[in-house]
Amino acid sequence: MRCLFRINFIFAVLFASCLAPSSFAQQRTVAPPEFIDWLPVPDSDRQLKSPIVEKDAAAEVLLWRVHVVDEYLSVDLQRVLYHYVRLKVFDAKGKDNVGTVELPFTDKGGILDVAGRTIKLDGSIIELDRKTVYKRDLVRAGGRKVKVVSFAMPGVEDGAILEYRWKQTQNDNRFRYLRLNFTRDLPIQKVTYFMKPLAGDFGPAEKMYIFPFNCKPTPLQQGNGGWTETSLTNIQADRDEPYAPSDANVKPWALLFYRQANPDPQKYWNEEAKTAYNDFKGLLKPDAQQKTAATQAVAGAGTDSEKIAALTMYVRKHLRNLFDEDVTEAERDDFIKKLPRNRQRTSAEIFKGEIALPYEMNVLFGALASQVGLDVRPALIANQSEIRVDLRSFADRYFVDDVAMAVKAGDSWRLFNVDRRHLRPGMLPAEEEGTFAIVSDPKTAILMPSPVSSPETSAETRSAKLKLLSSGSLMGDVTEAYTGHRAEDYRLELSDQSQAQREQWVRDRIVRMFPDAEIAGIKVESVDDASKPLEIVYHLNAPLFAQVTGNRLFLHPNVFKASQRIPFSASERRYPIQFPYAWQEIDRIQIELPDGFELESPDSPGSFDFGAPGEYKLSMKIQKSTSTELVVSREFTFGAKEQLMFGPEFYPALKKIFDEVQLRDRHMLSIKRN
Repeated sequence: MRCLFRINFIFAVLFASCLAPSSFAQQRTVAPPEFIDWLPVPDSDRQLKSPIVEKDAAAEVLLWRVHVVDEYLSVDLQRVLYHYVRLKVFDAKGKDNVGTVELPFTDKGGILDVAGRTIKLDGSIIELDRKTVYKRDLVRAGGRKVKVVSFAMPGVEDGAILEYRWKQTQNDNRFRYLRLNFTRDLPIQKVTYFMKPLAGDFGPAEKMYIFPFNCKPTPLQQGNGGWTETSLTNIQADRDEPYAPSDANVKPWALLFYRQANPDPQKYWNEEAKTAYNDFKGLLKPDAQQKTAATQAVAGAGTDSEKIAALTMYVRKHLRNLFDEDVTEAERDDFIKKLPRNRQRTSAEIFKGEIALPYEMNVLFGALASQVGLDVRPALIANQSEIRVDLRSFADRYFVDDVAMAVKAGDSWRLFNVDRRHLRPGMLPAEEEGTFAIVSDPKTAILMPSPVSSPETSAETRSAKLKLLSSGSLMGDVTEAYTGHRAEDYRLELSDQSQAQREQWVRDRIVRMFPDAEIAGIKVESVDDASKPLEIVYHLNAPLFAQVTGNRLFLHPNVFKASQRIPFSASERRYPIQFPYAWQEIDRIQIELPDGFELESPDSPGSFDFGAPGEYKLSMKIQKSTSTELVVSREFTFGAKEQLMFGPEFYPALKKIFDEVQLRDRHMLSIKRN
């Protein structure tokens, strides 16, 4: 539940282009006293023997204080955050966990003035040597690189108190907003934020608002020295859980923002929709070249869906997205230098180029679509990486950063993405499905939920014609096909790879299922054509696939799923479960049995229906012609009826479903020499 507190305050959002360098003297804010001298450590902290927030914690943050200052430096606005952390180590595990500190930062900011000290059990103090503080890149899950400032705290021991502080700068031009994060990788006894915005000389009077999410911090209060503060106590440590919603939707945080008044949501969105509509239409400058291109692109397209797909593929082939991986840094720099300074490019200008911003690809699509009779306009759409808010009660663009395309379809609107070149035309990205959208309009905002694609849209199909040898080896030809979001996932991995790298990627995947397997005849097709399924073809030779025991062979008939890991192994759950999209798995497998062998145990675990989210279908049968074949048909469907989000109370039932799927996938059969 969210609550809104407010306090009168002065705040301005100024842009460098609006100010002359001499307009204001440079503002200098003195750092908070605790950034100059360390805070006194009370006896209660020194004598603390065990954690308070989480009883099994190896270390605990006693306090985390953040002073936030907005400054005007020359012609730029800058936000500075002064962080101060004090924590206590309780055992050897805590010593290992907190000895090295990593402070992440982005290109739009930095980490400065790091200082630290360790207070040992005997009261002696060891200061952090600043020469041991350095910057480096970390590679996180999924290959994502993160820049950090890293340092090792000196003399860490059981019972020690560690203190460190740093100055963080942010330059992202979103000074109306500040995210107050309340969690770290350790439990925290108390977090306090102190805010001091720009002085009143810099702009009109505005009000400061705070929207808490997943927590209840104290109301904003005026403190000493002109600071406004809010705090939160007893915060559990961050926890990573598979298929958890985005951090914004599960972890405690608050949005601090400024505005002159709290507008009526419907009126606010009407104005935003009108502005988006008029700005977009003003950029559509169709000409003869665009008309010819549009006509040729939709040649042979009979329905509006086919026209949308054809025009989307044309735009993606004609233009490269500025942020695609195949655009070099030099090309980006050159593109940005040539952009008009005080306006956006028109469709005619975009059409003549080779690279475009994501929104510009929408503009060109709109110009082409208007030439073939489609009513198209932009739609503001939320992203699941952000907090879920009801736009009917929250009037602010902060949570609606994405822009999709909307085409009139009868009495409704169809939403889809243009600039994601690995996504099938006519679809929304998975992170925009199941959110809110606002279709632009010259009069009234059209609020609507964004659709969720069906499981059949994102399918993983596999067909295999295999032969089992009496030695236990399995060989044959396999064809895999992927569509929708599942195809986009793989295309993102494969798109910037050479043919040799793609073949190695396939080998690595198959060897994880079949150790010591030999893979030949690999073909990876339609990586760069999202209008078609991504297809992978190969010849498999898996030695010792079946276990040989005397005159018997034991095998997993679900050849490709037997080694698949279950997604949920923990016995308990803190956060809700959210699957990124609905999907379907289909396997059709024919296994020719070796001559002289017959099925000894013709049992099949069978199918089971687990209600609204989907079902599991499995059938096995013997087929005889010139040889004896085991025919396996498997279908697993999940996310039907838009059932993708589950509260933590449903975790035991959900875990049971996937445990049962794994149990049936790992079912074994035996064949015996007759």
